[in-house]
This record gives sequence, structure tokens and C-alpha cells, in this order.
Amino acid sequence: MNSANTKLYTLLIVIAGLALGYLYYSNVTEEITIPAAPISNADNLKSFQNMVIDFSILDNPTYRALGINGEIPVNPGITGKRDIFAP
Repeated sequence: MNSANTKLYTLLIVIAGLALGYLYYSNVTEEITIPAAPISNADNLKSFQNMVIDFSILDNPTYRALGINGEIPVNPGITGKRDIFAP
């Protein structure tokens, strides 16, 4: 056989295999259902009733040494480039 015919047959077999694989995997779809998480009675705000927050970090001298840099409140001012096409 001719080398060109062999390459053509090989290319046709590969294309046919890809097409059949695509058709097989696109038609074989199983519906996957994920069950919802169970709702428990512990998922309410009563779990925060006895929560204790430790604010001792605010008494740290390093934290107290932090300063404010810049202006407060922030004034946005005029931003952007000037319009070079303006009259």
C-alpha cells in the first residue's frame, strides 16, 4: 500500500475514535445527587451565648505604639488624567 493511504487510514481511525468516544461519554451521563447537609439544632445563635473574646492584645505596648498615618477621613480629591482634548 501507499504511504499516503496508510497515513489517511490512520487519521480516519483516530478521528472516528475521538468522535465515538465523545458520543459515548456525552450520552452516558449519570445524575449525581449530593445529599443536603443535615440541619441540626446546634446551628443557631445560642452556640455564641458563652463565647468569650480575649481583648488582651489591645493592652500590648506594641499595639499602643501604632500611629495613624495619613488623613482621616480620606479625601479622594481630584483623580485621573486631565482631558487633553478639552477646549
